Amino acid sequence: MKTLLLFLVMALVIAASGTVSASQGTTLTISPPGVTLQPGSTVTYELSINTLPAGLSGYQLDFLLTNSAVGNITSVSFPAWAKLGKTSSLPAGRVTISAADIGKSVEDEASGTTLARITVVGVAAGTSNIKLQNIRIDDDHGGYINPDTPTAQLVVKPSGISGNSAVTAVITSSTPAVVATLVPTPLPTAAETPVELSVTSNIPVPDAGATATTAMPASPFAKIPRWIFYALGLIALVAGLSLLFLAVTRRI
Repeated sequence: MKTLLLFLVMALVIAASGTVSASQGTTLTISPPGVTLQPGSTVTYELSINTLPAGLSGYQLDFLLTNSAVGNITSVSFPAWAKLGKTSSLPAGRVTISAADIGKSVEDEASGTTLARITVVGVAAGTSNIKLQNIRIDDDHGGYINPDTPTAQLVVKPSGISGNSAVTAVITSSTPAVVATLVPTPLPTAAETPVELSVTSNIPVPDAGATATTAMPASPFAKIPRWIFYALGLIALVAGLSLLFLAVTRRI
């Protein structure tokens, strides 16, 4: 009799505590699994479960960054089926999320069910894993599910460095860039301009202190060689002497 009573008590305890459903290939998914951000940029992770053979009554879990210096959780949003959605205080490096399916929207054999969307902002350069802990998912038949849980990764790089580039140096400038705007300038209309002829002279230029004199026109005899003048002078001299001699001799 005592053995029968003990068995009944144990059965009641097990029934009251609920049954643990096998995972049956049930997996939680964090999407995207890997993200590279710059400080100040955000990413929204979607937390979902692939299959629910016994439906879904509600859930509670912790979503956390293992390195809270890299990023902060800023907000959490819930799908339409999730009622009484609650979160712990934000922003933070860890958030506790819970919701219930009061309207029985998620039925048996449901698949691809979104549990929540979590937004994370990059804070400082570094790497952090994203994990799910303290998971409790209740089905519609008094049991709870023990799903497989993946790990995602968040990488934050300094501004100006792409995800595939080696970090060497970041050059910033507070001077705004100057953008030059080219305005077409019309070409001037051609005008008749008198042509000025420049004549170069080989005559030496007088000193600045010399008194300026009026230039005389060149003589037409300037081009006659000097020896002609010498010959003419000599002939004139001989002729004069001859005339003088003849005049003297006639008088005598």
